Parts: sequence; C-alpha cells; structure tokens
Amino acid sequence: MTSSRFGRLAPGVRDVLPAEAHLMRNLKAQFVSLVEGWGYKEVVTPTFEYMENLASEEIQEDKFFKFLDRQGHLMALRPDMTRPMARLVATRMKGITPPLRLFYLANVFNYEQPQVGRQREFYQAGVELMGASSPEADAEAVALVTEYLKQTGLGDFQISIGHVGIFHGLVKQLDLPAEAAQNLKDALGNKDFVRVEEILSAHAATPEEARRSLELIELRGGPEILDKAKELAHEGPAADALLNLRQLYRGLSCYGVERYITLDLGLLRGLDYYTGLVFEGYTVAMGFPICGGGRYNQLLANYGYPMPATGFAVNLDRVMVALERLYGLPEEPRPDVLVAWENESMAQALATASELRKSGLKVVTALFEYPPGKAKAEARTLGATSVIYFYADGNKEEISV
Repeated sequence: MTSSRFGRLAPGVRDVLPAEAHLMRNLKAQFVSLVEGWGYKEVVTPTFEYMENLASEEIQEDKFFKFLDRQGHLMALRPDMTRPMARLVATRMKGITPPLRLFYLANVFNYEQPQVGRQREFYQAGVELMGASSPEADAEAVALVTEYLKQTGLGDFQISIGHVGIFHGLVKQLDLPAEAAQNLKDALGNKDFVRVEEILSAHAATPEEARRSLELIELRGGPEILDKAKELAHEGPAADALLNLRQLYRGLSCYGVERYITLDLGLLRGLDYYTGLVFEGYTVAMGFPICGGGRYNQLLANYGYPMPATGFAVNLDRVMVALERLYGLPEEPRPDVLVAWENESMAQALATASELRKSGLKVVTALFEYPPGKAKAEARTLGATSVIYFYADGNKEEISV
C-alpha cells in the first residue's frame, strides 16, 4: 500500500527549479572566484560524521539529524561547517605552516521549525582563516564577506560587529552565577533588552551599576561609540574587547568598507565557541541574518591541535530569497540555437552543433526529424534566437526566430 507521504517532501527541505538553481550556481561561482582571488583553497568534508565530532553544548542534541550505522555507532548530519573544518585541519593538515586560508561550499542540516528563510537543509559558503590571531585577520574575514555581499547585488546590507568580551566583562563585573549568566546570554541573543535590564538590576550592586551596564551593551553605531564605551567599561575583558574592536575598525577602514559596518556591543551569537569578534549580516529583504562569523581561538584545541582561527559562513538560501524579493528571479538559461535536420543530414547537423558549442554558444539539437516550420516553433518555445536547419540535399539554412 502506498504511503500518504509518497511523492511529498519532508518538512524543511525543498526542490530547486531551473531559475533558482541558475541563481544559486551564480552565487556559488561568484564566491569561489572571489575567495580564490584572496588566496583561499577549497576543502570538502563528509556530510555526516560520528556524533561526538559534531556535538556541542550550544546545539541541543534534538536539533541534530541522527542515525545509527550498522555497527551501532551514533552518526549525525553536520549542523554547521566550523566544527568539521576544525576537525579536518587538526587531523589532516598538521605540519602545514599557518596561516591556513580555506573555504567550502556545503549543505548543512538543523532540525528546527521550518519557515521562509529557516530550512532544515540549507547551503553555506564560508571561509576559515586559521593560525592568525591578529585584528588584521579578523578584518580580512569581515572585509571578504562584505565584498562578497556587494558582488551579489545586495546593496542595502549591513554587518553588525560585536565582541564576546563585552558579555564576559559584565559577567565578571557583576559576579553573575552560571544560571544568571546564561539567562543574560539568552536575552541578549534574543535582543530582549527588557529581560536584560531585569537581570542586570537583580544582580548589580547598585542601580547606577545596573544603568551603566545596560547603557554599555545598548551602544550601537560607528567608531564614536567606543569612546563612550570606554567610560562605561571596567578593566578586564570588556576593556580588552573595546581595544580589539578599535584595532579591527582601523583595519576595516583600510579596506574601505566602513559604510557597511555597525558596531553593536550587545551582539552575541548562539555558538559558544566564539572567543572574540562576532558579527552578523542583515538586509531589509530578509528577517534573519544572511551571514555570520567571528573568532574561535579554542575550538581546534578540542581536536588536539591548538590554533587561533576566525571565519564566516554565508547562508546562500537566504541570500537567494533576499535577491528574489528585491529583483525577482532571473530568467532561466536559454539556448542560443536549435539545430534540426531532415532525412540523412543528421550527422552533418550534429557535427555543426558540436562546433557551435566549442565556440561558446548554447545549442540544442532536435531529437527527431521535423520540418523547418516546426523547428522554428520549437526554437521559439525554447527561447532560442535562431534555427540552423539541414535539408536532405546537404544544404543548410539559418532561420531567425
């Protein structure tokens, strides 16, 4: 008996039709061309790995797609690419002199509630710059993702930049217990500043300390906010973070991308492996971040190979949706020429089609004999601009459509 699910897609995945596939391929090609021009090299990791390679505190186990192999080992589809990349470098690329500049194009999987812009399978394009701990390395990552988003045509995007040291500084300053620190992190991640104020007020020594702490993490804007933040921050992680952000912004100014950058001292990302810079990219055409990244200096040590690292990932599905909303879908690729024939001229027609393809034209050949009029109608349906028709006597005719 046929299941009611037969012929249907599972929630959170989708088919990609020709026009969208063409756009996706262009986005990937733009990315590859750009990052290779910056000296990055492509690597590929498996779609699934042992669960312990991918497990983390910040990604709940019920968010993984898991299965047992025939030996009873728990396996999982990769939920992001940073951990597989760290594992690859730590186990396969030891001995290569850093820094390592690597990139990937990959599908990843998260078991979450599907909605537009949030699928269970989606495609990422990303880079990892490993073995360099300088602000200049972070600036390269941010400048590179900025340049890519510019090339896609998303002219209205902004990159919000923060630093986890601001959060850690508040936790230390207020001596927050673990539960309160987690609650503060969750509230900042959700941009719930009412809840943030409640937590700060409950744990600050004085109302003035709570006010100053809230004012610090609400700061958002250009480099001018760093002077105000310096007045509000205590010595320690927060002050160090502000110095790092100042150095980073100086580097971004050298790249000439300041107009795309907003400093956001309350920004936190949901992944606990970040140790410094964090950033996310936004566009008015999409309600979720279209890219994100940051510095993660401790992650490779989990795989036995301590090394600082920074990087980013672009959600290509979200970029594609944003571009569709802004400009509509591009036209599907169309052939330039239809080659058709009658009687015994098929070999001559196919040889000509081959030569035309070598010259760079997109050529469709007829699959059976038909007269010139039908060939012209077929070409019009395909979107071709001309027909090259071979008659039985060996003569050919070019017919405009």
